[in-house]
Amino acid sequence: MSVSAPKEQSGRGLFAARMAPTVVILLTLAILGGTIFLASRFFRESIREHIIRRDAKVLYSLWLEHAFKDPMDEGLTELAETPAGQLEAVLELTKLSPLSGALGTRLFDANGSFVTALPINVSDAQLTPKDVKELKNFKPVSRFLPAARLPDFSPAKPTDDPKTTRPLLEITVPLHAKQERRLLGIAQFLLEGESLAAELAALDQTLFAQVMMAAVGSSIIVGIVLGLAFHQLQRVNRLLVERTTNLLKANQELTWAAKASAIGAVTSHLIHGLKNPLSGLQNFMVSRKPESRPASDTEWQLAVSTARRMQSLVNEVVRILREQNDTVRYEIELDELVQMIAAKVTPLAQQAGVHFHTRPDAEGTLANRDANLIFLILENLIQNAIQATPKGKTVTFSLESQNGEVLCEVRDEGPGLSESLKDSLFKPCQSTKEQGSGIGLAISKQLANHIGAGLDLKSTTPRGCVFTLVIPVKLLTARTDELGEPIAKASARS
Repeated sequence: MSVSAPKEQSGRGLFAARMAPTVVILLTLAILGGTIFLASRFFRESIREHIIRRDAKVLYSLWLEHAFKDPMDEGLTELAETPAGQLEAVLELTKLSPLSGALGTRLFDANGSFVTALPINVSDAQLTPKDVKELKNFKPVSRFLPAARLPDFSPAKPTDDPKTTRPLLEITVPLHAKQERRLLGIAQFLLEGESLAAELAALDQTLFAQVMMAAVGSSIIVGIVLGLAFHQLQRVNRLLVERTTNLLKANQELTWAAKASAIGAVTSHLIHGLKNPLSGLQNFMVSRKPESRPASDTEWQLAVSTARRMQSLVNEVVRILREQNDTVRYEIELDELVQMIAAKVTPLAQQAGVHFHTRPDAEGTLANRDANLIFLILENLIQNAIQATPKGKTVTFSLESQNGEVLCEVRDEGPGLSESLKDSLFKPCQSTKEQGSGIGLAISKQLANHIGAGLDLKSTTPRGCVFTLVIPVKLLTARTDELGEPIAKASARS
């Protein structure tokens, strides 16, 4: 128990430390969101009140401009004292008003008591003391009813439902002459409220969108600021983890390098052991007199050719191993690489009676180590194409720049490959040639993967095959050696 308890406490403390930044950020965002919500509610009510009172100010201004214009006219003054005169002036004001959707009018006396209404089916109403006080101070009153009962302000129909409601705008205006501060009466205009309801709904949508934008934007900013602050607090720990990871990676790379060095040593030993016997065998077969050769001279020439090719491959591998271990670095132009390949495979094409064409249409340079591996891949592809192409036909080797990369194509005019070989083409021991080992394409694929290039079969038809090797941009950029010095340009055969 004494051992497990500290472990549980340590685990809880670690969990709390990891959750603390998240909790702080969430609490801060909650407070920020609440503040934005309360502020938006305040501004919403203020703007709605302004919109609702807007039409009341319009009607009141029209009344002051057009009703009882001349206070010195006794006839008008007497008319203004009577409800009939006031009602006539109100009806005239309704005609002059730019507001649409008038449903009816109520008339009250100076104390707020109901007098009459037009049309007659409009129900009676009472003004609140608060509204009367505002009107006696010559301030119009406006009230929006989003769901007023239909029979209270419109003619009833047999088909109408008594519970039917619709938006209604009530505008109450004090009646007095323009230059006289004596309240003569009060008029209440009943207007359709559909347009006002739509305007208020649009206002709510706009405010909601703006509030959401403000909330999201401020939340992002606050989250980023707090995240950066916690990021700085945890930076030291991350640096320690990164350094530990880098040390482990470096140790792994050293292990791989040691293994590669051991494999290279074994390969060098094997190649060295094969070089001298092959050279002796080749000299023996070439120098042997015709009378001592077998009866079939064609088979003898094939054996001589095979020995020469094996000797050439051994020499090429020795050269590559020497350059891989050599500290000297240089660059090879793509044009020069094409010339090297052409010089190597042209004699083979001539011997097989096949035409060989090159179409270099790309520029760039390669480090000698990468160029050596690409040389081996392309040489193997072209040799396979020559072997698959009948006499008199053509093998084409082309280079083309595509999006900074270089696309190498080897196209033959052979019979193509069967469908059964397409899926396992780059696997060992898969060959269409008699006595073929089927490891050439497999090795070429592995070499391409090693340098980050892409080797694929682009197409195969009864008219021939097309293999592609894509040289990536990273192999064509400027290189530096281990000491950071630029690699000098030099000929691979100099």
